[in-house]
Amino acid sequence: MSIPERERPPTAEGEPVDTPGLSLDQLAYEWVRERIIDGTYKPGARIRERAVAEELGISRIPIREAFPRLESEGFIRSLPRRGAVVASLTVRDVNELYDVRGSLEVLATRLAAEQCGRGASAEILREILEEAERAVAANDGVLLSATNSRFHAAILTLSDNLLLQDLMAPILGRVNRLFYIVPESDQVNFHHEHAELYRAISSGQADLAAALAFAHVEHSRRDTIPVVQSLLDAADTPRPAGPRQVVRRTP
Repeated sequence: MSIPERERPPTAEGEPVDTPGLSLDQLAYEWVRERIIDGTYKPGARIRERAVAEELGISRIPIREAFPRLESEGFIRSLPRRGAVVASLTVRDVNELYDVRGSLEVLATRLAAEQCGRGASAEILREILEEAERAVAANDGVLLSATNSRFHAAILTLSDNLLLQDLMAPILGRVNRLFYIVPESDQVNFHHEHAELYRAISSGQADLAAALAFAHVEHSRRDTIPVVQSLLDAADTPRPAGPRQVVRRTP
């Protein structure tokens, strides 16, 4: 059950990655987090401090400082004698994620609509929808998935609630990780639901926007949980043994 990767220019061993404005522990956090989200580091895989340090061209201290944050956000677990390993996703984990989305994303959508009711612009949402329309016309599922993720992030920004944005940051990371594992199969319909959300938000209809957001999250839950369960069942099913090879001894 796992996942691909966002490209970074390779660096020579020991050569620091060029990341202006990032502290080294933030760099290590984001680098490891990306590779868990996109499946480069698979569930159960061990993450070695030395290997990350060599890849980034930094010491092991910032990596050690980044690990507690990754663990608190549910991306890794620290195990005795094994160190940091990538956390697995269970059906319970996914259901809990949707429970939280059903509260916080709905709140973000309501607040975004209220901001628009006070005169804020939802232009960024319209621009993202136009890009998504082009992706639908081109049958480009990868671009459509990316624009759908940006749409949700833009709603959160439009909510103008800094505490909510801080609370949602690790949630969005888990959502992105989940949808690398289980791509949304009904993306065109989700895009149409986004268009309805945009109309409600941009017109300042807070109650309608919140109701549409809740329905949108539950639609995604309904489609995703059975796929996660089937992937877990497949992972637990022993593979049939291949044909036995008979070795004949020469008399």
